Amino acid sequence: MQDCGAYPSPWPVTTAAAVGVLFPGPYRVPRAGFSVKTVYTNTVGRAAYRGPWQFESLAREVLIDIAARRLGIDPAELRRRNLLRREDLPYTNPNGMTYDHVSPLETLEQALAIVDYEGFRAEQAAARAAGRYPGIGIATYVEPSTPGYGYYATEAATIRIEPSGVVNVYIAGGSTGNSIETTVVQLAADALGARIEDVHTIQGDTAVTGFGAGAAGSRSGSMTAGAIRETAAVLRDRIRAIAAHRLEAAVDDIELAGSRAFVRGTPSAGLTLGEIAGIAYFQPQSLPEGVPAGLEASARYTAANTSIWVNATHVCTCEVDVETGRVQLLRYVVSEDCGPMINPDVVEGQIAGGVVQGIGGVLFEHLAYDDEGNPLATTFMDYLVPSAAEVPPIEYGHIETPSPGPGGFKGVGEGGAIGAPPAVVNAVADALAPFGVDVTELPLSPARIVSLLRERDARAVPHHHRAGGRT
Repeated sequence: MQDCGAYPSPWPVTTAAAVGVLFPGPYRVPRAGFSVKTVYTNTVGRAAYRGPWQFESLAREVLIDIAARRLGIDPAELRRRNLLRREDLPYTNPNGMTYDHVSPLETLEQALAIVDYEGFRAEQAAARAAGRYPGIGIATYVEPSTPGYGYYATEAATIRIEPSGVVNVYIAGGSTGNSIETTVVQLAADALGARIEDVHTIQGDTAVTGFGAGAAGSRSGSMTAGAIRETAAVLRDRIRAIAAHRLEAAVDDIELAGSRAFVRGTPSAGLTLGEIAGIAYFQPQSLPEGVPAGLEASARYTAANTSIWVNATHVCTCEVDVETGRVQLLRYVVSEDCGPMINPDVVEGQIAGGVVQGIGGVLFEHLAYDDEGNPLATTFMDYLVPSAAEVPPIEYGHIETPSPGPGGFKGVGEGGAIGAPPAVVNAVADALAPFGVDVTELPLSPARIVSLLRERDARAVPHHHRAGGRT
């Protein structure tokens, strides 16, 4: 059941159904079913917010930890027994979603190795004996990125090599903090054999760029890669044809690198991009037959897949002060499989931003209302967000399973916010496990944690023993 608020965007029902469809996650689940109910209320509308339909990962991963405690099985082992293996792929979950090109077991094992899971368990036992309560939480998920349907299905690029040799790349999508301006420059430089410093990008100006859907569904990197690949291929052929004609060499012997075209095996025999552009713009009569004047091309990439699947495992450790309810995060590890990384710094930056948002959603952020539906958290004095002081350094591991899309790339912008909430909840719940507390509500503020412990005491201790407080 979903509260979609008063003005849901983009639609009220399908977003709830997506939760049910994706709920089995990266596990071998043979049978499943779900029903959906969406309720309008006089609160703000639900809208997309970094992995917006994937809070099924929170419900599922918290449920797995609760099951592990009740079964007396370590939560890492319970996942290990049930996670999909590569030999299981492609795997169609019981709700009809077909996963492929993912590595959930590999990310689990890598994350556990980085955090030294067995070592932490030994330290935890010693800490509990000393009256301290550390915990460790795991979350593993699969995420569909790069939707290949509707108006998401295509993306265009225009590349213009100016007479100076400068490369300008025009794309429809604008950066929303996902550093697409960096990856566009890298992709174009690689595709054309140009120097990074010679490439620039113009984004999001509808007067000069082709129609595109923009940033959504972790699509920007992989779809833009396709658009640049298609467009750059046209220009590469033209550049090599001009260079071969001028250098009196075979086209197949022309290589592109360092913003130059040169004869294979004889790097000194070559022309710069600027020189080739000068020929294309200012000496059109000297161009080889069939080569048009100028060095500008536009092309459009059409996705070949309805989704490109991404996966990751998050592992979080924390310590809970059971007297004050304060949660201190100790370590945070992410093992991510987003295929080959165009830029590792961008990938890790995207993961970090999502992780911090996820931490905020569990420990700090709460959009409270009164009984009349009036918002009570209207400033950042009331609506808390995490700062650098509350977030530990984030540690990364990378598994690279190429996707069937351009370059083997996958989306990565939303994953941090999908994996972080269940990892943090499970870490807190693991810390509180000696008290027999199940965590099923957010946020986990200090007051909420103290309340959970007191409610547990109230249930466990006979009435005539309660006077002295928590025992």
